[in-house]
Amino acid sequence: MTGRTLEFRFEELPLVVDDGFEAAEVSGRAEISFHGDGEWCVRAIALDGARRLPAAPAGPPPADPPPRFARRSIALDDGDPLFLRILDRLEHAWAGRVADAVIAALGEARAARDDDRHDHRRALRCGI
Repeated sequence: MTGRTLEFRFEELPLVVDDGFEAAEVSGRAEISFHGDGEWCVRAIALDGARRLPAAPAGPPPADPPPRFARRSIALDDGDPLFLRILDRLEHAWAGRVADAVIAALGEARAARDDDRHDHRRALRCGI
């Protein structure tokens, strides 16, 4: 699928749901490819990763305390079982949320295109 892409952030996406109880919540982002008709698909998924940093040395506390964690995004391979589990959740239980993000992106693109047309018409009228 070709077309536009957006970054869809997810927080506390449950990997397991049993009788209404949710477990194994993850946060991260998905790259969503979409077309003007609203059709979309997930192209990539990455999770928010964190690593605890060593404690600050003893002494007077600094004005700005140092961060306690190093953070980075961790990309998942598309065949990874975790990728497939998140993909399933995004395409089914969270499909409405993804579709809402796609619709919002389409609206922003249309508004920007309308602004560009207006600017172009004004430039033509003014002889710019």
